[in-house]
Amino acid sequence: MPESNAAAKKRLQKQNRADGIGDDQGRLVRVKEPPKMSQCTVCQMELKITKTNTELTAHSAKCKSTLDECFPGAKEVAEELLALTKKKGGKVETGGGGPTKAEKKAKASAGMDDLLSAGLSTGKKKGKK
Repeated sequence: MPESNAAAKKRLQKQNRADGIGDDQGRLVRVKEPPKMSQCTVCQMELKITKTNTELTAHSAKCKSTLDECFPGAKEVAEELLALTKKKGGKVETGGGGPTKAEKKAKASAGMDDLLSAGLSTGKKKGKK
């Protein structure tokens, strides 16, 4: 009989405890690296650097200066983050390949027009009288 997932997990945790890996119960703890932060040179406000830098560009507009003047080096860090995302296979572009809500609605109404012109019912049930 094959080993269950719970038994396999307990076996690995027991081996980890014996090897001195992980915490006292043998669980492996993943340490996440902190986000990259940058401080504005004009007003000293600290903001997180992201792939698109939307917050940084909005802040630099408030400071009435460019992104490079407020946050030097932020553009290069954003390009590195974008490159890492592409390597991992993450989705960079948003918006699916499917039809939009307006296109779906237009298609549904066109289908209803075809049914009505053919003289067929739409499948609604008649209520009790």
